[in-house]
Amino acid sequence: MSDTSSRTLAEKVVDHIQLTDTALEKAAKAETEAAEKQAAVEALIPSVVDVMVQHERILPTQKEKLAEMLRDPVKTLELLAKTAEHRNADEVAKIGQGMPNEKTASYNSLSNPHVGAKTTQLAESERRLFAGLGLAPPTA
Repeated sequence: MSDTSSRTLAEKVVDHIQLTDTALEKAAKAETEAAEKQAAVEALIPSVVDVMVQHERILPTQKEKLAEMLRDPVKTLELLAKTAEHRNADEVAKIGQGMPNEKTASYNSLSNPHVGAKTTQLAESERRLFAGLGLAPPTA
């Protein structure tokens, strides 16, 4: 652009109109993109709510509140942080459970009805201990 003092009023008006038109086009484009993103969010909310209920992350009575929270990005991220800390009953029940190797286990102490009973059979955990230490397992 040249010096504004040497330009006529008509040139200044035309420049102003062009500048305003460009700004309005960019604003309209940004608004359209935001509306498309919001529509995508609205379409995903019901499935997210159903999955959260299915996996016991929320109670069925909390569906509407969750749907409302998911519309706000800040609340969604807060909820995500809280959900990461949460464990459902299935996950808690699995913590500390042994996973015997059925293919190589000669004796499965988990299926023995007598807890703590002495046996001459070698448990899978003992077999792995001896193997890890480089020792031959004891013979009965």
